[in-house]
Amino acid sequence: MELKFKNSNMTCFQIVQIDQESKKYIMDTSTMSPKSYYWGIKTDTITVDTVEIEKNNNHFEIKPTTPVSTTMAAIIVQPIVKVGYDVLKRLFIQNNLSEQVLLKLLLFAISMLISYFAILISLKVAHKKADKWIPKNRHKYTVTFKTIKKSNGGVYPLVGVIFICLLFFLGENNGTEGAFLVINGIVSLFFFMFTLGSFPIALPYKQGQIVLENIEEQYKFCNIVEVA
Repeated sequence: MELKFKNSNMTCFQIVQIDQESKKYIMDTSTMSPKSYYWGIKTDTITVDTVEIEKNNNHFEIKPTTPVSTTMAAIIVQPIVKVGYDVLKRLFIQNNLSEQVLLKLLLFAISMLISYFAILISLKVAHKKADKWIPKNRHKYTVTFKTIKKSNGGVYPLVGVIFICLLFFLGENNGTEGAFLVINGIVSLFFFMFTLGSFPIALPYKQGQIVLENIEEQYKFCNIVEVA
């Protein structure tokens, strides 16, 4: 029995179909447990919440849009980045922040907190949308995967980049450290997006790191699918 995954228009949800069924499901990757799997820690199983939706429910489908060229994106983003960098540079120079290590550490932590709350808010908005798109009477399931081998610890490269940003941020003292504050905020967004809501279940499944063990209907505790 094979699961077929498709990306949805919200990063914390994936569209799932079972090859022997005509049913359609939405998997909420933010419910994946245990979270220690992100960090490459071996666990026997991982679970994810899934809900059945109507086959003609296309709310979660990615709709075709006109792609924005890389050049156009750069033209749009460059002035915003330049203004932000100039503001931070003046802030550090005029207030002599470069020499205040404790304050710099606080600012670095604040940049991560902003990213953390931004992802939390985006998850809350996504779940509110999903609640509107999924009828209340739909069946909910817990999908259990058996781990064949531990995760490759996909969060560690992001942790490494954050640590490097911190070293450069503390090492610079001429106002340019503001750039590393911005970079850290962006990298932290991806870090929290990955660990809080957008773990790509499809990737370890396709790579054979996890296999489907069973699917159980929630609240009724009725095992509907079991894979030997």
